[in-house]
Amino acid sequence: MTQRPLSFITAVSLVGLAVFLGVLQSLFATVPPARALAGVGHGPGYLSGDGWWLGAYRFDDGAQGFCLNPGKAAPVGLQYSYADPAGMGWWTPEQSAVFAYIARTWAPGGDRLTAAAGQLATWIYAGVTEPEAQKYAARAGADTDAVYARAHEMLAEAQSRGSTGVHAAAVVELAASGPGRVRVELTVDRLSGAESLAPGTHPVSVTLDGATFADGGSTASIPSGTDVPILPSGTGASVAVSATATTSALPYGRDVTVALPTVDAQAVLIARPSTASAVARADVTGPSPLPFQPRVETRTTAPEARPGAQVADRLTVSVADGEGLLPSWGVRAVDDGFEPVTAVVESTLHGPFGAPISEAEAAPDDGATVCTVETEVHGAGEYTTPSCTLPSEGYYVWTDRIDPSRTPEPEGGGRIRPWTSRFGVAQEISRVGSVAAPAVEHQSTRELAATGSDVSAPALWSAGTALAGIGLVTGARLRGRRIPRRARSTWMRR
Repeated sequence: MTQRPLSFITAVSLVGLAVFLGVLQSLFATVPPARALAGVGHGPGYLSGDGWWLGAYRFDDGAQGFCLNPGKAAPVGLQYSYADPAGMGWWTPEQSAVFAYIARTWAPGGDRLTAAAGQLATWIYAGVTEPEAQKYAARAGADTDAVYARAHEMLAEAQSRGSTGVHAAAVVELAASGPGRVRVELTVDRLSGAESLAPGTHPVSVTLDGATFADGGSTASIPSGTDVPILPSGTGASVAVSATATTSALPYGRDVTVALPTVDAQAVLIARPSTASAVARADVTGPSPLPFQPRVETRTTAPEARPGAQVADRLTVSVADGEGLLPSWGVRAVDDGFEPVTAVVESTLHGPFGAPISEAEAAPDDGATVCTVETEVHGAGEYTTPSCTLPSEGYYVWTDRIDPSRTPEPEGGGRIRPWTSRFGVAQEISRVGSVAAPAVEHQSTRELAATGSDVSAPALWSAGTALAGIGLVTGARLRGRRIPRRARSTWMRR
């Protein structure tokens, strides 16, 4: 059976309406007083040959709407005031949603067929019978059938597309490296079910805390449902970012405005501006996506040694400053918080060489090596590599490097900048001979492996001269995993 949302008002007498309006005034005591307004005439629509109107009505403030009570006096020339029927018990939330959709979608239009069909759809939903609806549609003359069909299409659309509200959901994510993203999804609570709006349907104002947009600002209007890059602004190893999203003037919801007469006449469903709004907030805490540049100072443990002795490399790990770099060691997220990113230092012992070694940018391509060992480092601090055995007399030197690819991307490898030492740095050289003096420590002042300026190191001669009479050993590669001040290694023949 067709519901009659307005059946009780059609039966209200003039005296009863006056009493009702008195109650209405008390119900809306908290609402700002509405201005008095007057119906000034017809909007778009049809006037039948016998003087009956089908279409919209206009008021002196420019508002336009559809009548709710067929058979009552028309609004033209009468005094009205606005009211919100939500507190008057007129309609259920779903009925309000349908009326709101009709008014919002079609009442403001200027096309007379649309206006006539919208008026007819309003009366049908308010409870007129099918014969009555056909009689009212006949006021459109030659367009009767078109108006009648369109009215039913409108009503079906309103009963499906009408909505009780809209809400927003914000997402903020930090990338493993580089920019993160913010996105705001809008969902409409349609009468037919929740609908996630397509990307870009509405603009959303977003304010960031702890990050900026690409233009450097912290506030921007972004399209809904669209990923927008953001750049965390914090300089700590971990960063916190929040986003507050607001959007308003959305064409959804069940808010309805009705113009009520001061006499017994038609109430009018008004085309209310789109007023729905939605707010959302999202927060995220994660590792800073900024890259960091490891820096390593190195020193051999045996500047002087005898064949067969063990030698290792001492590492002092720190982080270099620079524009766009994290000023501290990077971290990665784990179940209980954060832990430092692991980097692998590969240390290669070159030699033996028959003469003191000269400093160069890189080791000679054809130079012999004894071993390569690996040390895992977990932030700034002191580390010692696994040891290698010095096989014979001659000169030996360590080189070291950090290859970011040794750390998987999800574990922070993409944020590590590579590092490589120079070849032949003085404090990395070991002199090995049958009568070599006992190994002693170099001066306590450490210098970067890239500088090689320790004045206590042996004098440097030409590099690469083979040691006469000494058979060069085939280099062995040592693999080990290093935790600060403890080492394990496994020897592997190259």
